[in-house]
Amino acid sequence: MEKLPLELKQRICSFLHANPRLLKPIRLVSKEFASAAAPYLIPRLFLFRHPDSCAEVKEIAEHPVFSKHVTTLVVDLSILKSESKFQTWIDDHDHLQHAYPDWWDFKPEDVEYDEDGDPLLSNSQSRAKWMHSCREFDKEAKRVTKRLMKSQEKYWKAQQILAAKLSGGEFRRRFFKTIHLAFRMCPNLSNIVIAPPQPCEPTLGKRYHMFEAIHPSKGSWIESKSHDPSDFEMTDLMQAVHNTGIDLNSLTIIDFPFRCADYSKDGDLEFLGRLKHIRIGWNRLDNNPKTEFGFDLEKALRKTHSLETIWIEMPPLIHRKEEYIANDLLDAMSFECLRDVLLDNLSVSEDSLVNFLLRHSETLEMLSLSVTLTDGSWTSTFRRISMQMKALVRVQFLSLVQRVLDVPKMTSPGWCTDAIDCVLRGEALSEPEHYHLHEAFEEYEFNEGCEGPRREDDLPEDGLWEDFDGNVNFCF
Repeated sequence: MEKLPLELKQRICSFLHANPRLLKPIRLVSKEFASAAAPYLIPRLFLFRHPDSCAEVKEIAEHPVFSKHVTTLVVDLSILKSESKFQTWIDDHDHLQHAYPDWWDFKPEDVEYDEDGDPLLSNSQSRAKWMHSCREFDKEAKRVTKRLMKSQEKYWKAQQILAAKLSGGEFRRRFFKTIHLAFRMCPNLSNIVIAPPQPCEPTLGKRYHMFEAIHPSKGSWIESKSHDPSDFEMTDLMQAVHNTGIDLNSLTIIDFPFRCADYSKDGDLEFLGRLKHIRIGWNRLDNNPKTEFGFDLEKALRKTHSLETIWIEMPPLIHRKEEYIANDLLDAMSFECLRDVLLDNLSVSEDSLVNFLLRHSETLEMLSLSVTLTDGSWTSTFRRISMQMKALVRVQFLSLVQRVLDVPKMTSPGWCTDAIDCVLRGEALSEPEHYHLHEAFEEYEFNEGCEGPRREDDLPEDGLWEDFDGNVNFCF
């Protein structure tokens, strides 16, 4: 094994990069194996809103070896709850709920019930039995609460103390300073992912481990669907990256709302000039009306010169009160190297969409659309670009909506297939059969929680998703 050249040892380690734990024992074999495994051991840093996380990122960023191989910073902005009542804290911990008694163990058997399960307390005897069972159940529940208070109170109080500390200005400054330090000290760090960890391993486990002193559960954090936007604005985070001398390669934002910053305070966006990949997903924030992007996206796009990927995903139209009109967004984009476009649940005019696609007909290779036309028709749209997209090799059309007599209706899956043949091969395209939105969603076969394009078999560049959360393209 020792006689193997360093290049071959590096190749061996490259096959294990998706599971860094397997690389740790390999590094102990020899100095050469330690050197060969180093590039794959810590390819990305995870920064949580916790002092220990800031210290961990700082330690890696200042390490003379590991800092050289970090390519991606994943920033979790999840807000820790501050529960003033112990019982509310208990309610957020499912595994503690199992300690409470089950009503079925106390429910009197000889009391009759109606079809809805409500007791028929027609006489004093049945009422007495029912009240006795309720009292016994309440006594047992209080005993359990008292027992849990004795064993769990220290974790509840620890969470309140930590939540208060993390909401202060001192930690806020330290958090941004850590981001700035990471980009300044890691020479190959050029990708930033802003997202709460997805509900699967290993990233959820990373957060639980970081917060283990408070006995955390999924309910320990404020759900992004129901809370006010993060107290961090997008411009705050971008300012932390600014002035580090790096060229940001990719910006990915997943399922997390920002306060809508004053667009006049965008500041200098020149550091976005060489940005190659932008991916923004609002997919599971459809119940939060305050979800906004934290700076003028159109202005930012006009600053970029080398964009290759643009993915924009909004909540489905059927769940929203207002459309997201993306005409200005498309009009702002004119790039020499744009290869991959995913537009999900946006609304555009026929002319804006056609002009955008034809501007990039020489370079666009992958196109995924789940879009509503505000005017014009899909038949006309695809006929206008038929055989014009010279580089296009992969197309996916889903949830194509247009207004028919001012009523939004969706095309059928079969017609979407015909539209792809029209675009790629110039085949004739007939007028579509339309469905009302609720009928169309029954017609489609969707994966759970997904009503738009997905990239099941296509990994984005730089391995951002391959081992980000154990699932390829979990959000997209």
